[in-house]
Order: sequence, then C-alpha cells, then structure tokens
Amino acid sequence: MNLSNSIAVICSLLFLTIGLDKFFNFMEPPCSLMDAISPMVWKGLGTLQLIGAICILLPKFRRSTAIFFTGFMLFFTCYHILSSTYDIGGSVFIAILLLLLIWNPPFIRTRKISNT
Repeated sequence: MNLSNSIAVICSLLFLTIGLDKFFNFMEPPCSLMDAISPMVWKGLGTLQLIGAICILLPKFRRSTAIFFTGFMLFFTCYHILSSTYDIGGSVFIAILLLLLIWNPPFIRTRKISNT
C-alpha cells in the first residue's frame, strides 16, 4: 500500500465516522453547528459524507471526490468561523489530506518498477 492509498483510507475512515455521527450522535463534544442546521440538511450532509467515504477509496473517483470534499470542508470551516464557533480542527485536517490527494506530490506517488 502506497502513501496515496493510506491517505485515502484515512480520509474514508474520517468521512465514515463524521457521516455516521450525523445519524447517531456519538462524538463528544457534538458539532456546534448541529442546532443551527435543519435536521433534514444535517442528515443529507451525513449521507454525502458516507458516499464520499466510499468514493474516495475508488481510484477512478478519488481525485474528483477529493476536489469536491476539499471545497466542502473549506466551506464549512469558513461557516464555522463566521458563526463564531471554532471546532474546525477536523475539517482543516481532512482538507489538508484531500489537498495532498489532489496535488499528488512526488513523495506520495506510486513508484513503478520497470521490468528491464
């Protein structure tokens, strides 16, 4: 498993945890925006995150999923800051991991072994 796949698995697990929390409220402390967002939208965000958890594991969809969710995480980070809540550590961390998947710098690329 290369570093890119490891980052994708970490992002997938984080999306899975955050998405399931939207339905079962098991994380402490709860998200400070939970009361400010309607329950229907809240569960929609959870569903979107669960779909992202699956799509980021599929190499065909990894880059487009990472691009979408980078914007998603940055939007909600800004929304938290504008709402004067500062529980943004998780979204900033995930956004950084997703940016690494989009950028795909040489230190995380798969090394191809030539048969010559």
